Amino acid sequence: MLPPIDGAPRRRLTEHAELAVAAEFLMARGFAEDEIAVQLSRFYYVDIDALNDVVAALAGHTAQAQAGRRATA
Repeated sequence: MLPPIDGAPRRRLTEHAELAVAAEFLMARGFAEDEIAVQLSRFYYVDIDALNDVVAALAGHTAQAQAGRRATA
């Protein structure tokens, strides 16, 4: 992600779908769950409560998928 130009307004990132896309993008690139809020807040105004809900749901979904793969292997 490129840093915003000084003085440029930051975009709001508050919609559940947008937060999910951004969190999935960062998680796919190896960012830990606790780093996602820090990374996104560098470039956006983020609804932290909504982001935490999204990240928890994605992490739970990922953990369940990995457990399911282990059970079938």
